[in-house]
Amino acid sequence: MENLFTLPKKMITLVILLFLFACSSDDMTNSDLQSNSTALLSGKTNTDKLLVFKGPEVQFGYGKVRSWISVSQSGTPNEIGLEITPEAFKNLTDENDKKIPADHSTVIVPLHLKAKQLTPFNHIGLNWNPRGHIPEGVFDVPHFDIHFYMISIADQMAIPAWSQETDAAFNNYPPEGYMPADYFTPPGDATAEAQMGKHWLPVNLGAFLPFSKIMIYGSYNGKVIFTEPMITLDHLLSHVDSSTDYSQPQFFQKPGNYPTKYNIYHNPDNGNTYITLSGFVARE
Repeated sequence: MENLFTLPKKMITLVILLFLFACSSDDMTNSDLQSNSTALLSGKTNTDKLLVFKGPEVQFGYGKVRSWISVSQSGTPNEIGLEITPEAFKNLTDENDKKIPADHSTVIVPLHLKAKQLTPFNHIGLNWNPRGHIPEGVFDVPHFDIHFYMISIADQMAIPAWSQETDAAFNNYPPEGYMPADYFTPPGDATAEAQMGKHWLPVNLGAFLPFSKIMIYGSYNGKVIFTEPMITLDHLLSHVDSSTDYSQPQFFQKPGNYPTKYNIYHNPDNGNTYITLSGFVARE
C-alpha cells in the first residue's frame, strides 16, 4: 500500500505577473470575469448586500481565471474561490496545443488583500492534470487540483522534493486534532510533492469513487498548509451545481474564519464556472 497514493512530481510554472498587476486595479470594471455576488449556493441573496473583492486576472489557456471573495457589510467573509471563463476549458485535452497549461503545471492565482485579511488563505494554486495521476482507477482521469494555500508563495516554492533527507519534514505530521479524524496519509514518499507538501485523503476513499470531486488536505513540517478541492473536467463540463460539507479538524493553528463547504456552480448568463469555499466559522 505504500505506493497506492504516490503522485507524480509536478512541474511548477508560476504565472505571477507582479509588475502588470501593480499597474492595474484588482477590481477591473472591463473584465470578462463578472463574479456572481449573490453566492448562489451559500444561501445569500441580493438583499444581503455582499461586497465582492476580486483578485487580478490570470490567463489560463484560451480563457481567464481570477479569485474573488464576498464579504458581508459587517466584514464577515461569505465565500471565496475561483471564477473561470468558459474559454479556459477550450482544447484542454489537446496536448499539442501550446496555449494549454503543461501537464501537472501550476498556475498561481493571487488573492485580493481583503481575502488575506479575513481568511487564513494566502493564494490559490490551480493545477491541470490532463491524464490525471496514479493510483490507476482512482485519480487517473483529467481533473483540476485547486490548492487554497495557507502559506506564502515563497514558502510553498521552498518545499523540496521528497528524499531520505527531507522525509522527516514531509512526515512530520500536524499534532493530533489539527487534521480531520477521518483523514489519513501513508508514510514515506507516498503523496509527498515538491512545492506542495504531503496530501491527506478521506479514510473512506471508496465512497468517492468513481471520482468526480473530492476534498484533500495538505501538510508540511508539522503544519496544515492547504485545502484542495479536486474536480474532474467532465464534472465541471456537466454543469452540475453542488454545495458539499467537508470534514473539519478539532483544532486550528491560528484564530480566524475557516470555511466548511466547497461549492461548484455555473452562471448561465456568462458561462463562467465557480469553484468556491463557504460556510465560514470563526475559530479560536
